[in-house]
Amino acid sequence: MKKNRVNEILMAQSKRRSIIIAYSCAIVLVAVLAIGFMVSFIQKNKAYEVNYKENSKIDYEVYLKENDFFDSDYLGKDNQYIASLIEYINTRFNYELEMDEEDLNYDYNYRIEAEVNVEELSTNKSLYNKSRVLVDEQTFNSNKSSTIRIDEQVYIDYNYYNNLINKFVKVYELDNVESTLTINMYVNILGSCEKFGEDSKNEAVVSMSIPLTTKTVGIDIDTRLINNANNVIICEKDDQTKYAILFFDIILIVILLMLIVKLWNYVVTTRTAEGIYDNELKKILNNYSSYIQKINNDFDLNGYQVLRVDTFNDMLEIRDTIQQPILMVENKEKTGTYFIIPSNTRILYFYGLKVSEIKKQLEEEKKED
Repeated sequence: MKKNRVNEILMAQSKRRSIIIAYSCAIVLVAVLAIGFMVSFIQKNKAYEVNYKENSKIDYEVYLKENDFFDSDYLGKDNQYIASLIEYINTRFNYELEMDEEDLNYDYNYRIEAEVNVEELSTNKSLYNKSRVLVDEQTFNSNKSSTIRIDEQVYIDYNYYNNLINKFVKVYELDNVESTLTINMYVNILGSCEKFGEDSKNEAVVSMSIPLTTKTVGIDIDTRLINNANNVIICEKDDQTKYAILFFDIILIVILLMLIVKLWNYVVTTRTAEGIYDNELKKILNNYSSYIQKINNDFDLNGYQVLRVDTFNDMLEIRDTIQQPILMVENKEKTGTYFIIPSNTRILYFYGLKVSEIKKQLEEEKKED
């Protein structure tokens, strides 16, 4: 091969290699950026837990009917009261929730209900149960405040519920029953989106219990917060930057796919017969050099029946079968390499790599395309 032609081939291969490296570096860079944007979007979009503290308190005053014994119009909390003297009960529900993190957007609502229940003592099963809404559901937004405070005043008509249950017990001549009036305040904390369903919902209940159909009344306060797991799932922060991040990430992914397609097309369209020849020869020598013996002089084929083999793997199988070495001969122009296995039966197995044959194959592929 002429020296000028060799130089042209070497320059073309060097240029091709440089372009492939440049494409590869660009692909790696864009892929890293796309992954970074995707991770950032996932972090901003995913749900997370926020710890909180909650407290509740119920204050009440029992207002009395006119009587000759009590100077005050009402009695304070934590006393025992005569049922026949009760006019009504003035109750104040207090609830407070404090988040550990600020700048969160979520909704919350609350309602207050009265529930009367008649229960058979021997079975602890309910005979009669009825609920009544005292305060309709009130819904509010946190406005990114880390603290919720609810202060609601309720007037409880004790005599209404007591007379109702007294009538029920008398009509059905019930014995061995226990009757209770329970006032419940339900507080719901809701995440900023609906897709998490019940997982993003926390309901607390603050209640007070008042016995009915008894001569004296003691009021029990239950300040235990039901479903208090010390955390609440918030869907997401109100962060609009995540949409910009997603937009840029999509653009980067499109660019990445375009670069991969361009690299593939360039590699395929700029293949040379010389480059394919060199790559195939290097692959064979790198993997199987221990099975190959290179000879520098020509091999005399006279007297041999030459059998062409399709692949080098076939040559390896023949070598293992007949226990003969694989000989390698390369022409002076470095455009053809031949692997031969001569056998004792005067059969010569032959596998060759030639630049000219590779060129013909490439031309045929172009015609087919």
